[in-house]
Amino acid sequence: MLKSFSSLFLILITTTLDSQVTITSTDMPQTSHSYFSQNVLDFITIDLSLTGPNSTWDYSSLVGVDLDTLYAAPVSSTPLAYQFYFNNVFLYPDYVANYAVPTDDIGATGVSLSDRFEYFKSDANGHKIVGFGANVQGIPTSVRYAVIDKIYHFPMAYGDTGTSYGEYLLSIPTFGAYGQWITRTQNVDGWGTLLTPSGSYDCLRVKTVLELTDTVYADFAGFGSSFNRPTDTIFDWITNGEGIPVLTATSGDLGITSAKFKVGEINVINEQSHQPVKLFPNPANQILYIETDRDGFLNVYDLSGNIILEKRYTAFEKIDVSQLACGVYQLSLTDLSGEKVSRKITVIR
Repeated sequence: MLKSFSSLFLILITTTLDSQVTITSTDMPQTSHSYFSQNVLDFITIDLSLTGPNSTWDYSSLVGVDLDTLYAAPVSSTPLAYQFYFNNVFLYPDYVANYAVPTDDIGATGVSLSDRFEYFKSDANGHKIVGFGANVQGIPTSVRYAVIDKIYHFPMAYGDTGTSYGEYLLSIPTFGAYGQWITRTQNVDGWGTLLTPSGSYDCLRVKTVLELTDTVYADFAGFGSSFNRPTDTIFDWITNGEGIPVLTATSGDLGITSAKFKVGEINVINEQSHQPVKLFPNPANQILYIETDRDGFLNVYDLSGNIILEKRYTAFEKIDVSQLACGVYQLSLTDLSGEKVSRKITVIR
């Protein structure tokens, strides 16, 4: 009888331990993959107070609306001037990134940051933002974090807690300087089973309190100031092998402000031709990026053959498709030697 009880106890313990996942760098975004999430319409139905060991989070009835895309671009495909810190293993090994993510332009009075990429590094120690690249007032600029911002530590398991810091300072020609201090206070406060419209997952829940302080110095005024942004609390449900959280919810002072769940991913393959062309993300809902090895002219046609868009393109180009109706279009690229390449593109919402 004692032997049987001991065997049952060992089985129960083993089953419980096996249910708890451990997160490492292999569970972060992989280079040349596009990851798709749907923003949640009814996020108020998510109960953030539900957590702890062996939890069941049943959000299988969430309603998704527009699509959110994360493309993990190869660092070598980003503008060469941006790669100074992030692709230099000899001078800056701590800043060598695994991938880069295209991000939105920033425009304000006296300040212009365009063609932005954030650079990410995943290793045995954690998942980090090491810096960014941008055209700052039209000048290609590479900016490393003076203190690297660690998003997650590895290996990550239930019960882990900690605080990390990050900071950077950007000199802006004709304006002054802008910087940011970042504090992340983290608690892996739950493990269990998560259900979303995309499926069922064994997850950890990671709660991150994110505090940002902006600092600005204006040359024309001769002084600077700092101010705190509203504090956000980010809840990520993370599992093995998915690349991004399978569910994320962000909460502020008045409750949940946004949420999204993962719906899929694709591996972007560099198609072989005389003019190699890579499109990402495709389908696209906001920005379509075109990577090739030459310059030329592009046209976008609808299925009736009408020209929707025409412009000059460079080896790394982006097209705003946010105003196009959902559907399939024909993209035609003609390089400066007259060689043509055509690709189908899809616009979604």
